[in-house]
Amino acid sequence: MVTQQNEIHPHAERNGSKSKASPMTTNVQELLDLIVEYASRPLEEAQLLPSEYYTSHDLYDLEVERIFKKDWLYLCRTDEIENPGDWFAAEIAGEPVVLVRGKDMQIRAFSRVCPHRFMDLLFEEREKGAEAGNTESFVCPYHSWAFNTEGQLTGAPLMTGSTLFERERACGSYNLATYATEVWNGFVFMNFDPNAEPLAPRFSEMDALLAPYRLDEWKMLDRLDWPEVPTTWKLAMDNGREAYHHQGAHKESIEPLWPAHLVDADTTESEFFYYQRMFVSQEGATGEEDGHYLQPLALPSIDGLSAFQRSHSLLVGIYPTMWFSPGPDVLLVAKWWPTGPDSHKFDLAVCVHESKMDHPDLGKIRGEMKDWLRQIQEEDSAMVTGIQGMLKSDQARQGGALSPLERPIWTFQKYMAKRLTGIDV
Repeated sequence: MVTQQNEIHPHAERNGSKSKASPMTTNVQELLDLIVEYASRPLEEAQLLPSEYYTSHDLYDLEVERIFKKDWLYLCRTDEIENPGDWFAAEIAGEPVVLVRGKDMQIRAFSRVCPHRFMDLLFEEREKGAEAGNTESFVCPYHSWAFNTEGQLTGAPLMTGSTLFERERACGSYNLATYATEVWNGFVFMNFDPNAEPLAPRFSEMDALLAPYRLDEWKMLDRLDWPEVPTTWKLAMDNGREAYHHQGAHKESIEPLWPAHLVDADTTESEFFYYQRMFVSQEGATGEEDGHYLQPLALPSIDGLSAFQRSHSLLVGIYPTMWFSPGPDVLLVAKWWPTGPDSHKFDLAVCVHESKMDHPDLGKIRGEMKDWLRQIQEEDSAMVTGIQGMLKSDQARQGGALSPLERPIWTFQKYMAKRLTGIDV
């Protein structure tokens, strides 16, 4: 069990408060103690963790082991692998994986590492930048070993004479490594842990909240695939979760529509997710109905939403690395993948309801939406890159007090404490 060692971290007075600055820690255990201590505080005492939380490579190794190799991770939408043979590839904390829909219409997740000589089964496709495709089988480009969409070895040329091969093939040793998958509301998740508990029960609190949006009926329209960003995944996630920065980083792109002071972030105590309501401003509204200002729309609203539901967009974050934002007309889906301790990849999908896929202005709307989202991501990327460059400064040892609008950072500290130490706070 991790113990809290407050006496190890003497503090200095700051701005007349009793909050104190931590010296640079010397090992992962002390960082874990700090995470637990910060996560144990009430929201009104919430504080950003010191810079070493973001820069420690040893802590990152522990995150890979205890979070990315143990928790449910979002990969794609079901309509991205809709037909038999459709596949979707990703690299998750150093592990190359592929999702594929089999002939039986089941979605499975496999390692892309060939069990013969460790070649990437999709090496050629990934070298060309492809992340999705369709195939009847996966054939290793190195020695032409073949595997069906159920992960079974179906061919291994010129292996006659190897008794070891025949013996190990008979017991299934040369089938692809398989990982757990689960579909929730049209989102496909994967877990490396064979003993992982089911995913859906975690989110039962949101069933009534999300039901009117019928999330399994939305289709991907386009994707903003951003180049690798040289910042830690935790900085990007902190930024992506909170709306407090609308007034600064997004003062022209988001703040006029969803001003920070109209965001309701105090919604749940869940250890698995958070959600916020981003209400439209009076100035940004297109009208008023039943006392609610109505959010402007790129497409007609889906059927069945109340005036209240059409007055805002939700922002739902699923720990550790994704959020989705259902609105009356558009569903945005974001994910971040660490590519190392100091870098990450970002991906943002734009989805529309299946009933709007034949809208006559969809092409124009897609272009305008993508331009707007590109602007927002450029602003976010600049902010987190700027912060990353400051993390080695002596003045970055202590984080500041968190606004109530930064509540998701505080709740994520609780998630990190539980996942990294096993301690509920």
